[in-house]
Amino acid sequence: MRRFPVSVWLFAFGLALITSLPYIAGLVSTSEGWRYSGAPAVPTGVAVDFNSHMAKMWQGSRGQLDYQLLFTHEAHPGLPLVQGFYVILGAVAVFTPFGMPFIYHVARFALTVCMVLAIWAFSGRFFEKKRERWLATIFGTVVSGWSWLLLFIDPAMTAQVSPIEFWLTDAFNLLGGLFMPHFAAAIILQIVAMLTFDDWVRAKGASARRLITLTLTLAALSIIQPYGIVLFGALLAILAAYHVFSAKRLSWLRALWLVIPLGIYGALMVYQYVAISNDPVWAQFSAQNQTLSPLVTYYLLGYLPFIIPIALGARRFMVDRADDRWWIPIIWVALVAMLLYGPFPTQRRYLLGVQTPLAILAAYGWSQVILPRFRRKVLVTAIYVTLAGVALMGIVFANATALMNPTKMTAAFYNPDELLGYAWLQREASPNDLVLTTFDLRGQGSGGRLVAATGQRVFIGHWFETADFENKVQQVERFYDPETPDSWRQDFLKQVGAVYIWYDEYARALGDWNPADADYLEAVFASERVTIYRFNP
Repeated sequence: MRRFPVSVWLFAFGLALITSLPYIAGLVSTSEGWRYSGAPAVPTGVAVDFNSHMAKMWQGSRGQLDYQLLFTHEAHPGLPLVQGFYVILGAVAVFTPFGMPFIYHVARFALTVCMVLAIWAFSGRFFEKKRERWLATIFGTVVSGWSWLLLFIDPAMTAQVSPIEFWLTDAFNLLGGLFMPHFAAAIILQIVAMLTFDDWVRAKGASARRLITLTLTLAALSIIQPYGIVLFGALLAILAAYHVFSAKRLSWLRALWLVIPLGIYGALMVYQYVAISNDPVWAQFSAQNQTLSPLVTYYLLGYLPFIIPIALGARRFMVDRADDRWWIPIIWVALVAMLLYGPFPTQRRYLLGVQTPLAILAAYGWSQVILPRFRRKVLVTAIYVTLAGVALMGIVFANATALMNPTKMTAAFYNPDELLGYAWLQREASPNDLVLTTFDLRGQGSGGRLVAATGQRVFIGHWFETADFENKVQQVERFYDPETPDSWRQDFLKQVGAVYIWYDEYARALGDWNPADADYLEAVFASERVTIYRFNP
């Protein structure tokens, strides 16, 4: 703790508090009889992923450490370590008197604090002056992007893909910390891995303690962000080759010790890949988990606040900087740039944490080239950071104001009828009893909400974690179509193994067919808005 000034601690806690304001607003604004889910209001995709994280925590809370997809009906094996961060978090939640959404946000708050401290520590590897370290830390947290300018420059371009500051949570450190604790955890592990590797390379002697730390850090990173091996495996290999062949800092014999951390890192990744690929349901999840990059314009504008000082400082950097530590951020950024449009379905995932090396390079250009041109350095910096952080603060404000009005943002809250239905399921149903739910391409429906609230298995509820998702959307629509024969419905319910049907406003909006008219369905729970039917084959 002593290595971090009090001002840095206050800054870290301040940012964690700011990112918590929307959730505090949702909690204090909840009407009597309702319950706040803990999810953000916008964007929709993050709320859907929040439900997924709750599903993982539910399984951990039951002592099930091999994660299964709760959003699909097909039988499939549970996979140990896969999605392990939230499974373990759910197991921890059992030993507290608090609900899982609260523990989720406690973890998010704590890891956001630690992420800021880690960025400060990382900046110390490149800057000695406190002013420059502060610049790097601010660039690594508060600054976001300017692709929102497309709303004014080319509104038609944003009709299909919004500015990345509003939805691409992988792209910016604090945006990730605003929504998902495992993003902050991954960024911390990235920094620890790079600092430990650099310390190990420059240490005199074997330094077994650093090698063990690197091994454990990469192992944890492989579980939290398995896609990252393509980036960090290559980054560490390139840096190691540099220290062997160019800097002559590493001997071949000593460099071979890296086989241990990189081998374990790779083995864990291969295990997850093979386990997912060998099961058809998990393979469907992987195939649907497409996270391709938007047009390069979004990235150029999105990272423009970093690109400007980096570009202006590049010439002086090439003259002044002889310290080869700077290869870390340079190669890191270069690899991400190459991977963003590489032949992988997870292109956007390689953005996670790239703001860290960008912040280091931007802080150099800002402090060495831009600031010397101005007399009022603090004022100029404050104006630039404010303009560069407006999108991030805007998304915090949008969530806070939306969650302060539960009557309009009902998707983030459970109404009294839902809560009664959830309580009935938790009391009467087995967690493995399948519930026929609804969910659509917009992320609307009962499936994700029901899983997050109860940990129950559902037929459909997530874009990626529901196998054969688009076909199931059509099947649910056909189920509620009044023209569909009852024989098809009965065969369908038998085929998928549905035990219960959750009938609410989402289901009623799909069609005029009413389950109350079917003699093979028994109403076992009823309230004003929700009815639960049991299927009697």
